[in-house]
Amino acid sequence: MKFPVQGTPLDVIKGSAITLALFFAYISLPLVGLLPGVAAPAAGVYYALKNGRIAGIGIVVVTAALLSVAVDPAATSIYLMQCGVMTLALPEFLSRGKGGSRSIVYAVAINLVVILAVAAVYGVVSGQNLHVQVIKGINSSIAQTVTIYEKAGIKGDELKSLQQAMQQAGVLIGRIYPALVTVGLSILAGLNLLLIGRLAARRSIYLTLGDFNRFKNPEQMIWLLIAAGFAMLVDNDMVTVTALNLLIVIVSLYFIQGMAVIGHSFKRFNVPGFVRFIFYLLLTVQPFLALVVALLGIFDLWGDFRAPKKQENL
Repeated sequence: MKFPVQGTPLDVIKGSAITLALFFAYISLPLVGLLPGVAAPAAGVYYALKNGRIAGIGIVVVTAALLSVAVDPAATSIYLMQCGVMTLALPEFLSRGKGGSRSIVYAVAINLVVILAVAAVYGVVSGQNLHVQVIKGINSSIAQTVTIYEKAGIKGDELKSLQQAMQQAGVLIGRIYPALVTVGLSILAGLNLLLIGRLAARRSIYLTLGDFNRFKNPEQMIWLLIAAGFAMLVDNDMVTVTALNLLIVIVSLYFIQGMAVIGHSFKRFNVPGFVRFIFYLLLTVQPFLALVVALLGIFDLWGDFRAPKKQENL
């Protein structure tokens, strides 16, 4: 880890301004704001790698203070839980040479621990059940969405069908939101790592990220997947919900392994750029294709699709 240099105060100001702009766009622009929101931790991570952890802490503190004054404490809490912890944790492990995948795992684990700790403290102080509050928030969002569609001119049976579908989706989200939070934080960390890797290469900051195309989950994880699958058959709601959340997280990890296999194949066979673009586009709009990629990651355990081909003796 580097110690602060002369340019640290200026970098803290620049990093805070960039972070604040990106996060403000995230909370102000529905849907469109997701893209800048994902990149919100990037500036803090970059300057922490460049100047040391004090720069990262400074950016988080300044951004949180400005958000609390310019917006509200709720926005500040969202920033700290979603971006602040990641801004501090990710460069800490990267600077210690832990590699890309391990840094993501450690950073996400710390972020989840912080969220659970804050949730526990909130429950004790307020006397409210946080799970109940989350369900109320999900139902409120569904009701607002239905109202928007109703104002857009959807009525009658079509509106009822839409309302029923969204209510069913709300019930499912209420059961799997822990897995969604875990996967969401992992995606956030991964995309920021991708941005930082490119920035670091341009700015001559050395990072040991490893080759994504060689990514592979621990072989023992397949037993956890099998155990979670069988646990879904248990006639106990707490067990099945826990197993369902575990399944989603594990399948997501195998999806990443499947993407690594595909990336290796694209590189090995020199697949044209436009074909890769079409594949990634289909991946974003076709959920079943994502499931196929996850299955590819699972079967890579036995197929070892990235092993070098042995040349036969002539």
